[in-house]
Amino acid sequence: MSRDEAPDRYPGLTIDVPSPIYTFAGERNPHWRRFMPAQQEILDYHRDVSHRTGLREQIRFGAEVVSADWTGSEWELRTASGERHRFRGLVCASGFLHHPRWPAIEGLERFAGECVHSAQWRDEVAVAGRRVGVIGNGSTGVQLVTALAGVAARIEHFQRTPQWILPTPNFTIPVAVQRFLGRFPRLQEAIISGSEIGGDWLISGAAMAPGWRRRAIEGLARANLATVRDPELRRKLTPPDRVLCKRPVFSGGFYRAARRPDVEVVIEPIGSIEPAGVRTADGALHELDVLILATGFEAHNYMRPIAITGEDGLTLEQAWAGGPHGYRTVSLTGFPNLFMIMGPHSPLLSYPIHASAELQSEYVAQMLRVLGREDVVSVAPTAAATERWLAEIRAGMPGTVWASGCTSWYLGDGETPVLWPYDRRRWLELLHAPELDDYELRTVMRPQAVPFQ
Repeated sequence: MSRDEAPDRYPGLTIDVPSPIYTFAGERNPHWRRFMPAQQEILDYHRDVSHRTGLREQIRFGAEVVSADWTGSEWELRTASGERHRFRGLVCASGFLHHPRWPAIEGLERFAGECVHSAQWRDEVAVAGRRVGVIGNGSTGVQLVTALAGVAARIEHFQRTPQWILPTPNFTIPVAVQRFLGRFPRLQEAIISGSEIGGDWLISGAAMAPGWRRRAIEGLARANLATVRDPELRRKLTPPDRVLCKRPVFSGGFYRAARRPDVEVVIEPIGSIEPAGVRTADGALHELDVLILATGFEAHNYMRPIAITGEDGLTLEQAWAGGPHGYRTVSLTGFPNLFMIMGPHSPLLSYPIHASAELQSEYVAQMLRVLGREDVVSVAPTAAATERWLAEIRAGMPGTVWASGCTSWYLGDGETPVLWPYDRRRWLELLHAPELDDYELRTVMRPQAVPFQ
């Protein structure tokens, strides 16, 4: 992204976690205007942090990295413009929801109307008074339908598998409350800490093991679905999976939008796209003016498509042939001095993204200090340590909601699930400090001084 380029945004884009915890430690924001803020407010906060901390001045905009090669002592990076740079250490903090997934639907390129992926939204796309199709019913699809209902002339919502929807309150935070929190930062920290602990106890606890917490959340989701009185529509919206197996969808208005006469939930599989609209498997043509693809991201690309080559010519694609993985979410066997932020197995269900990234960053900073020793050339986790770690991840899966037989991007499609099957306490223990016995430290012998004879 260039320095002045506007970020992509779509109608209804709102974070679905409480605003107090969607912040960095040391950079709390008592002035959130909404409990779950919209895109612009979130963007304003992060831009402000980047300016106040001096981070923005350290960012090279418009410098796409296309390859990274380990030379034996350094990483050589090449950008799309042909520039080459060398660094002792390489930290991949590219996130995991950044490459849009375009569906492989026959004829998609033939659609005569406007077609846009939600992650690449264009403000010039006109939806008011037009026939709009939305493909996908994850968080983005739900937000789009909720926002566009009553704005578009008609909405056709194409869903492959229904999602459980958890009701979520969203409200304006009074200015007096904002000022009060600004005067008492310790209170704000207590609210954040309590929210993190409570969310982990309830939501993660429900996902990790059967019990009353899981039954309570399932009951909440089923009660929300029961607000859809039309039995046929309710049937269309009833998921086959257990609650929390897929990424939970939070919305306070989707079911109301779905009940509108100008909104149709389409469950017939899509057969093809034609110039006039979407042809479903039953032969029906759904004529459209605008087609929005809310089909998510290549969630397990992580730092790919950067071509990364480690020791002995080992490529990242080869290392991840059996699925993405890492050691303690932050490093990779065979790739010295390379670290990841929010890599495979990072907790995503109830632990805040900011807190996860900060914890991993502190761990990586400790490893970089090890690398900064005069005699250390490189550090990389041993194969044995990585295998122990992956065995621990696999051992934590039985009994979790993800072992109930669902299909979820949380799981991935590799040999080891990419999600985190334990609680917050275990996460803090593992990332508190590196266990250097799990790393291979390559050192260089410095010549010793010869005593004067």
